[in-house]
Amino acid sequence: MSAPAIDAPDALSRLIPSRVARGFTVAVISGLFFTGLNASVKELAGEMPPLLVSWGRWIAGLMVIIPVMMWQNGIAGFATRSFRMHAFRGVFHFAGYALWYEAVVWLPLATMAALGFTGPIFVTIGAVLFLGETVRARRWIAVAIGFLGMLVIVRPGMVAPNPGVWMMLGAVPLIAGSNLVAKAVSSRDPPGLVVFWQSIVAAACFAPFGLWFWQTPTGPQLLLFAAAGVFGTLGYFFITWSYRLLDISALQPVSFIGIVWAALMDVAVWGKTSDLWTFVGAAIIVAATSYIAHREAVAGGKKK
Repeated sequence: MSAPAIDAPDALSRLIPSRVARGFTVAVISGLFFTGLNASVKELAGEMPPLLVSWGRWIAGLMVIIPVMMWQNGIAGFATRSFRMHAFRGVFHFAGYALWYEAVVWLPLATMAALGFTGPIFVTIGAVLFLGETVRARRWIAVAIGFLGMLVIVRPGMVAPNPGVWMMLGAVPLIAGSNLVAKAVSSRDPPGLVVFWQSIVAAACFAPFGLWFWQTPTGPQLLLFAAAGVFGTLGYFFITWSYRLLDISALQPVSFIGIVWAALMDVAVWGKTSDLWTFVGAAIIVAATSYIAHREAVAGGKKK
C-alpha cells in the first residue's frame, strides 16, 4: 500500500491551486529532464564504461544538490528520519540502474521508454508473489496483453537478439521497486532530501565499479557529466514532488509521454529512432498498464 498523497502548500500552490494539476505538471517537467539525462548518459556510455558513467553521473548530481541544500537549510537540512528506507531503496536503485546503464549502449531511447512501460505489469506480479495480493481475472488479462506488447517489441526468433533488451527487462522491475519505496519515503522527507540520499547511496554503491573502470574524462565528457548531474537531479526532484501530490497509479499515464520525448531526442541527436513495431508494442503496453492503473485507483478508492 503506498503512502497517502500530501495536499500541503508548495511553491506552485498559488500558480496552480489544484493538487492534481500540480502533480501532473511537475511529472511532465520531470519527464523532460529525464530525457536530457538519458541522452547525456547514452552519449557518455558510447565512449566510456557504462558503470563508470553511472558513478560519475551520481557524483555530478551530488555536486548540484549539496550546494543548493546548504544554501537553503545548512547542515541540518541533510538530516533524515528515514535512513533505512533510503538505504533499502538504494538496493533496488543500484541493481536496476546498473542494468539500465549497460542497456543504454544497445538500444534507442524510444525502445528503452517503451520497455519501461512494463513496470506496472511487474509490480502486479510482484504483489501476488511477495505480498499475497489477490488479482482478479480481468487484471491478469491486462498483464497478458502487456506481455504481448513486450513480445511485439522484442520479437524473439524474428529479429537478432539484442542484449540490451534483456538488460532492460531485468532493470524495469527493480526500478519499479525503487519508485514504490520513493513514494513511501516522499511522505516523510521533502523532495530535495529524498534526491540527496538517493544520490549518496547510489554514488557509494557505484564507487567500486567507477574506480575499477576508471578513465580520465575529456573536457566534452566532463560537460556531459555536468549536464547529466543537472538533468538527473532536477528530474528526480520533480518526480519525487509529484509522488507527494498523487498516487503512482494516477501518474502512470503521464509517463507514457516519455516515448514522445525519447523518439524526438533519438532523431535530434542520433538521426534515427526505434522501428514501427516498437511503437505498436508500446501502444499495446500503454493500453494494458492504463487498465492496471485504473484498477489500482479503484481498489485504492475502496480502501479509503
